[in-house]
Amino acid sequence: MKKVLKTFLLAFMALSAVCLTGCEKENDGNDGNGNGNGNGNDPQTVQLAGTSWVGKYNDKYQGYPAKLTWSLDFADETSGEFFFELVVAGQEQTNQSIAFTYTFDGREGTMNAGEMGTSIFTYDPATNTITMNLMVEVSNDGSTLGGVTTFYLRGQEPTDDDDPITDTIDDDVTPGEITDQFPADTRWSASQNTVYHTEELGDLPMTLDYILTFNNDHIATINVTATVLGQTSDPQTVRFNWTFDDATNTGTLTTKGVPMSFSYNPDNNTIVTEFSFDPNGSGTVGGTTVFNRLEDKALIVRL
Repeated sequence: MKKVLKTFLLAFMALSAVCLTGCEKENDGNDGNGNGNGNGNDPQTVQLAGTSWVGKYNDKYQGYPAKLTWSLDFADETSGEFFFELVVAGQEQTNQSIAFTYTFDGREGTMNAGEMGTSIFTYDPATNTITMNLMVEVSNDGSTLGGVTTFYLRGQEPTDDDDPITDTIDDDVTPGEITDQFPADTRWSASQNTVYHTEELGDLPMTLDYILTFNNDHIATINVTATVLGQTSDPQTVRFNWTFDDATNTGTLTTKGVPMSFSYNPDNNTIVTEFSFDPNGSGTVGGTTVFNRLEDKALIVRL
């Protein structure tokens, strides 16, 4: 039994067939903070206290490039501080420090910054990143900057580039033009019940959980976890370029040159796509996947 589950946890996301390919991140025994004492499946091994993270977001303000940089420090098990920097058209704006309290269960947490609001954040052990929705409100005109922001451990963030359009993120997926076009800065969830085939135990019930995120630079990610016999794998993440046609409410997710179409239904606020893969060489799982919109609250900083 243990051997079967270990094989499942390591191999289920081979992503080797149907519409996309990817490579699996091996479990190195790291707890997500560089301490090397996690097993990848026990969320209680992830400790945020004493860690520092950096998140960057590229946007536009009145037609000028705007770069938001967030420094996120978890002082202890319940409190921390943001340090926010904004550069518009090469000009530094007023920096701000924001204190917060938080709760965290190993995968998901809630951050409370008082009058600036609360926000849900998620930790992905597969990529060792934190994701949350952060907005800045410009007081003199009511406009907003920011959106879904990915945080990396300080010192491990991707190389900064003054031209985000030519900065390759991963797997030949390159950011595109900054946009506020739908579905930029939205997150979606889906769940499927299927079976996982093993030689020893035959077909086992398997639950697949998905999170689909559209960033404002035409990058999207699909994050997948699978649960078999009460054992949940670490999330596996695939990055895509995305395009969308408002006239037809259809779009394309493309990775490694392989396109995958999707459609948006404004009547029930869902996205539908065909997301399939071969877990272990014995047949595909997935298929038609219906994503429902996640209404994330955002921390709102006012300048």
